[in-house]
Amino acid sequence: MATALRLRPLLTNEIADNGGYTHEAIISADDLTEATANTAMTFQCDIAAGDTILKVAWRVKTFLSDASDAAYNSNTMSVGDDAAVTTHIAAVQLNSNGTEVRQGFSNVAVEYTAADHFIVTVNSMAGKSLSNIDGGQVVIFFQLSRIATLEAALVGISVTK
Repeated sequence: MATALRLRPLLTNEIADNGGYTHEAIISADDLTEATANTAMTFQCDIAAGDTILKVAWRVKTFLSDASDAAYNSNTMSVGDDAAVTTHIAAVQLNSNGTEVRQGFSNVAVEYTAADHFIVTVNSMAGKSLSNIDGGQVVIFFQLSRIATLEAALVGISVTK
């Protein structure tokens, strides 16, 4: 079962200062509650029919870690939708003991013709549980376009020649 993604729309000045990304989601160690070893957690939010995700970016504020287990070496994150777990971003390493890559992005625009979900998956390594992660935080940004909403807002405005 998916967990609700902690999500907030960015303010107008934040959108302007950050390349047009419209939303921010944060996943921290406190959110990783799955106690079954080698089991991923999914976080999701709804996408409406007609929505388009234009781009997705991520930045690790602090790499994930388990202070009591130096052998906990891998936690990957993928960002996708109902069609594929990797539609936007595929298996980036978030663990402090893994190959550290602090940030990245994808410019794969996806238009959703039916209701869907924006899904972030955090994977655990074999024999380890996500609930043992006691430090770390990753921020995911995405640009959501709702052309139908924009068009509806412009109804009644006429351009004359």
